[in-house]
Amino acid sequence: MTDSSAPFDVDLSRAGALGNQFVTELCQLRELDPIHWSPASRCWLVTRHADVVAALGGQFPLSTKRLVNIGLGAIPEADRARLFPTIMRYMPNWIIDTDPPVHTRLRKLLVRAFSKKVVESVRPFVQERVRLLLDKLERQPEIEFNEQIARQLPGSVILKLIGLSQDHLPRLREWANALAEGVGVPFAEVAALKRVDQAMADMNAVLVPEIELRRQAPRNDLVSELVHAVEDGESLSEEEMLGGLHVLIVAGHDTTSNTLTLGLEALSRHPDIWQYLYRHPDEALNISLELMRYMAMSTSQPRIVAEDFDWHGRALKRGDLVFLMFAAANRDPRAFPNPEAINVQRDLEPSLVFAPGLHHCIGHLLAKMQVAEFFAALAQRFSGAEILDERLAFMPQVVFRGLYHLNVRVTARA
Repeated sequence: MTDSSAPFDVDLSRAGALGNQFVTELCQLRELDPIHWSPASRCWLVTRHADVVAALGGQFPLSTKRLVNIGLGAIPEADRARLFPTIMRYMPNWIIDTDPPVHTRLRKLLVRAFSKKVVESVRPFVQERVRLLLDKLERQPEIEFNEQIARQLPGSVILKLIGLSQDHLPRLREWANALAEGVGVPFAEVAALKRVDQAMADMNAVLVPEIELRRQAPRNDLVSELVHAVEDGESLSEEEMLGGLHVLIVAGHDTTSNTLTLGLEALSRHPDIWQYLYRHPDEALNISLELMRYMAMSTSQPRIVAEDFDWHGRALKRGDLVFLMFAAANRDPRAFPNPEAINVQRDLEPSLVFAPGLHHCIGHLLAKMQVAEFFAALAQRFSGAEILDERLAFMPQVVFRGLYHLNVRVTARA
């Protein structure tokens, strides 16, 4: 590894404490040292849009088989299976932690569950859930938004798609927060990793009986599809099914929940955008996509260097950890004119929110639909929101940003 000569550094362990300043610091780094070795974070930080696009497009020897190395990097290999048996058994089967050809096979089996047809089939359910949540918001205009509103929508939708009872909705926060604190950060503490292991075991305790039920009596849900899916004569092992469901349960709702919360916070500071959305509800999708770029919920994607290579004069070595920093790339003025502003007319083709390329987000259509439906209806029912927290309580993760809570007061339209 070659140390950068730039004196400026960004410490990923301080992401939560820095709040929105974290994005500002990444943008500073982008202009100072776009391929940066961070002594504080023990990894490379890649911040320019063109470089991140090149990496996502497979132009460099970067592997996605990295989660065990990132999360358990400080744990001796001989101790990992004993301390974290569930992580070590199932995390290698997460689609986000695989390279081709394994990734190609898993993706073919999973992507069908989030097709445009499936997304449109649940739109009426989403619209009804949005209406009920906004009814609640009207009755309780001063509320903790993150858990009481934001998580309720995508949580209920993902449970419906997978085929699990809505009774599991309260447990989603526990599972999601455990994985965010232990997997969404590099070199997590042992206590956080133990919470990840327990959360995965708890999910398995719910999912294994459901898988067995679907073997005997298939239903019209994702668990049934996974149990009976065949691609090129191969079906999924139980470890692959459970690994896929772990990702879908957590990522399938937590990222959208974070987007709703951070989106509301951004809209509260931009009343002009709120009113534009009110006057142009038909543009809710494009407005939502611009909010996603601006809010930087989709913060980064980690990779492991598969073999030595040079990148703009930097010597990256096999085994090095690399973070592709979407938060900085999505505010790169080379790709987005006046990137610090929310521009509802912006060309969003270059946006990296859903990680274009080999690992393009499987659930992007579902996420876009839910966010657009929610914000369009929100602007029609309410004229604005006031954030009641003195300071935003960001979680420590650096892959997807989110808040522990957001206390708000909304104003209903007359």
